[in-house]
Amino acid sequence: MIIRIDNPPADASTRQGGETMTVFKTIATAGLMALAAATTVQAETILKLATAAPEKTPWGAQVNRLAEAIASESEGRIRVEPYFNSQLGTENDTLAQLARGRIEMGLFTISAAGQQAPEVGLMQLYGYYDNNDQRACVQDKFLTDEIRKRLAPKGVFFGSWAEVGNGYLMSDREITSADDFKGMKVGISVNKINTEHWKLFGANPVPLSPGEAASAASTGLIDMYPTVYTFYIPSGLNKIYPIANEYNYSNGPGMFAVSQRIMDKLSEDDQAAIKRVFADPAFSSKAIMDEVFAFEDKMRALHESQGGRIVRLSAEQVAEIRSKLPPWWEAMAADYGDDGTAILTLMEKAKVACNG
Repeated sequence: MIIRIDNPPADASTRQGGETMTVFKTIATAGLMALAAATTVQAETILKLATAAPEKTPWGAQVNRLAEAIASESEGRIRVEPYFNSQLGTENDTLAQLARGRIEMGLFTISAAGQQAPEVGLMQLYGYYDNNDQRACVQDKFLTDEIRKRLAPKGVFFGSWAEVGNGYLMSDREITSADDFKGMKVGISVNKINTEHWKLFGANPVPLSPGEAASAASTGLIDMYPTVYTFYIPSGLNKIYPIANEYNYSNGPGMFAVSQRIMDKLSEDDQAAIKRVFADPAFSSKAIMDEVFAFEDKMRALHESQGGRIVRLSAEQVAEIRSKLPPWWEAMAADYGDDGTAILTLMEKAKVACNG
């Protein structure tokens, strides 16, 4: 908008003195108010979104789709600005910043969420679910409200579930029974669930960052590295450990989150727009999982085409390994007292309901 204020004729000023100037000042003020109103209507809220994922991956595509959906649902009032490849910092650091309101949004693992509310780490107990369809059902229908309730006081609004992928056992040998783990040196990311899980089987956990996995494998520092295909293949670890043992030891739930402080500052309409997007079936656990698992299938096929081996455990072999886990689940839950008991009880009831 352009506002033009013309000078009054000299004779008009002579005849009417200050009255004419007052009229023009009034017009100018009205024009400026109209400009301010137009600017307000066109104002755009920008929300920075932090993620470790590269853009050209299923996770990058999901982030971009989320950004487009929020822009559409908010009628252009909100623009999500993704920062891929950990541009804003490591996962734990960016989630801590989000909780303080310094970063507006993010895509995180549930392991990172456990840094804010430790008991939510129980929602990714290893070997807990019978299959991924059951897990999707439990997450969407029973755990969403629970995790949202536990993260909100920590400054984190849980938007919807995301997915890291299925964790398998990568090594230079076949692994098909619980006895095979005994004495193995297993590379792990350090957290209590990881450490205690491998100790349960008599293995020796070796703390490593993902970037150290390949060198540790090549020098014999470790005998096995549990991970997802989407790390195994691109990192080159499959050239050192050519055998992928498909015992699905872990699932990798993640989350889209918004800073609770930022949510509270948004208008009711904008909060509602964001919540509608997160509630869309396109962002359900099942839909997100299917996309990630389809990408895993491509990585699996690539591995075999390059001469790698895949050992597919039988249902009986999987059951034998998982038979060791129930006492460990209870022990992990007990570490969190009443919170742990409540979460594990909820998950048990949810599994039964989802099987029905």
